[in-house]
Amino acid sequence: MLRKYLSMISLLLFSLFIVFAFITPIVVNGTSEIGDIVVISLIIASFLAALFSQKGKLRILALIVSLIPVLLLVGFMLLPIFYLLEQ
Repeated sequence: MLRKYLSMISLLLFSLFIVFAFITPIVVNGTSEIGDIVVISLIIASFLAALFSQKGKLRILALIVSLIPVLLLVGFMLLPIFYLLEQ
């Protein structure tokens, strides 16, 4: 029953990610550590909601939209490891 709404929930979480990651730091001059945790949680929640949603065109859209920040997050986590391996 709830699976058909998970795609919309995923897109809503992604829009909250946009607000907390890009608009709020401009207004309050940066984010705190808790703000960073909220942004990372929104990224992960958006991806998981899209992953477990009901099949259809909206699921594909939600997966594509929510996969981009997940890939960036993984890239930022792997960047120090690649830097250490280079030295």
